[in-house]
Amino acid sequence: MTRHISKPNPHIIIVANTAWNIYNFRRNVVEKFVNELWKVTLLIPSDPYAAHLRKYKNVDIVILKQLNRESTTLMSNVNLYKELKAHYAKLKPDIILHYTHKPNIFGSMAAGKLGIPNISTITGLGYAFLHKGLLKQITTWLYRRAAHRTTQFIFENEDDLALFQSSIIGKKKGVSVKGCGVDTEYYQTRLPLSQDSVTTFTFIGRLLTDKGVIEYLKAAKIVHSMWGPKVQFQIIGQIDQSNPAAITTQELSQLIEEGNVEYLGFQSDIRPHIEASQCIVLPSYREGMPRTMMEALSMSRPVITTKVAGCREIVVDNKNGYLVEARSASSIVDAVNQYLHLNYEARVKMGQAGRQLALEVFDDQKIADEIFRIVSGSLG
Repeated sequence: MTRHISKPNPHIIIVANTAWNIYNFRRNVVEKFVNELWKVTLLIPSDPYAAHLRKYKNVDIVILKQLNRESTTLMSNVNLYKELKAHYAKLKPDIILHYTHKPNIFGSMAAGKLGIPNISTITGLGYAFLHKGLLKQITTWLYRRAAHRTTQFIFENEDDLALFQSSIIGKKKGVSVKGCGVDTEYYQTRLPLSQDSVTTFTFIGRLLTDKGVIEYLKAAKIVHSMWGPKVQFQIIGQIDQSNPAAITTQELSQLIEEGNVEYLGFQSDIRPHIEASQCIVLPSYREGMPRTMMEALSMSRPVITTKVAGCREIVVDNKNGYLVEARSASSIVDAVNQYLHLNYEARVKMGQAGRQLALEVFDDQKIADEIFRIVSGSLG
């Protein structure tokens, strides 16, 4: 059900599973609606980033008590549905924009029950869809149920859109945008690639098997045996203990020691580390649209990533980086060797091509404009 909005300042609710998610990935969208004079309400669980979001003028924040992304019990999901429905009934928004699986599913069910237009944003399929089993079956079934109550779906890559349209939502719903975007002003560098004799490759991301961190570490070991001290491999990120695909601390320590990899842990500001690297590597099994890759491109750094959903939309092979096979350390080794055989000018040219792609396609203001257009069009 859609309604024509005649009043000058529509009210939008934006829902996500963490305040961190909104603050780090969706501020461009929040700011776009504020600048267009919409009333904006954020429904988010309480975490340290909620305080940062409270600094925004003309944005209301409502704390969700029942949204726990780690809980899979039936009662927790029922309670979340009831809580969302109660907030929607009280706040009476003109439209609701959901992010992440639980708000997408239970939020759209609640909004649909109340006749409120709502949009579900699929930012990535994650563990539930990457691994066959009961969890995937349940999640797919829930999305099929929720799809009847959802006005529109936004996907962050064409592959996820095609998958959902073929098996879950049908052809009549669904549009694709290029991820959440990247702040190309914030992520830029005036420093060219280092001409040091050591070439640094850096993995940035959560330390999950699904991110390809095991293959990266194995590739580092092989490349070190070939090039010795001429190469350096780094890892930035933390173990996500709540994710079933997380590697253990023991596994990480052993592989780092074997592969001569420097582990830098979690870094709140990765710009200095991207700047100090010659190439950023993410051999993920599947992504929505990998933010770290967009940040690397924006900072004129070539990237190595996989030929999978989301990742392959980031790279024009041999122009701004290299595409490799997923789950293949040897394929990463081949790409690293290709890069190492480039001269300095060719490496710089590859980085410049990435920066140009970020400006033309992945700039976060362009993405925010597109999402605003989709949301506005869903009002009727």
